Amino acid sequence: MKTKLVAVLMSTVLYIPLANAESAPAVTVDRVSVFKVPLVCPAAPQIGCGSASKPILLDLERQPGVLEAWLNRAGTRIAVVWKADSDAETRRKVAAELKEDRATELDGNSRDKTVSDFLSGKGWYHGAEVDHLSEEEASIIATRLVRFVKAKTTLATDKAEALQRVLNDALRKDLTGEYARLNQKPRRLEDIAHDYLDEEQIKILRQAIKDEEAIESGERPAPREG
Repeated sequence: MKTKLVAVLMSTVLYIPLANAESAPAVTVDRVSVFKVPLVCPAAPQIGCGSASKPILLDLERQPGVLEAWLNRAGTRIAVVWKADSDAETRRKVAAELKEDRATELDGNSRDKTVSDFLSGKGWYHGAEVDHLSEEEASIIATRLVRFVKAKTTLATDKAEALQRVLNDALRKDLTGEYARLNQKPRRLEDIAHDYLDEEQIKILRQAIKDEEAIESGERPAPREG
């Protein structure tokens, strides 16, 4: 039964997930290649890293023969949708470039399962849409920083909530590249926090920031959330 189902899928015209319904081009399964990638977010292992994957996806979409490039929510798979006129040599060149980013092209059952998941239209991010993952990461980090401060000192609820908002906003601008687009220098988180914390609390926050930097560099794992 499974073999027959795969055969049906291979011969059926399917639509690219998440694209605008009015402009979504019809794409056959043989025009989708999928790759295993190491793009999990160190600070939030439950999601992919938007800031790391965004330049890869955008560069892919500038390559001859590539129609669209997508990342799955987990940050473990990239799907490349080829243009109708792409040839085997073009695909080989793109695959070779992805290999330099430690990507491995999938085949067999792994490919079939990933393509099926991709074509379901759920949990995949196209090009710059991975900014949504960066926004989630910013929220997770901001929440963790404030939680660390609250665990070490007394912090009023209104101040904690306001601090979390400004830290979230600064992290979001940094991770999505908004600071760079506006030609602005990213603000140091501890400088932003001076409006909400005293000097002793700033020292606590500084330690929390160092811990986050260690997570980002892979020196320590992210704590379990929840």
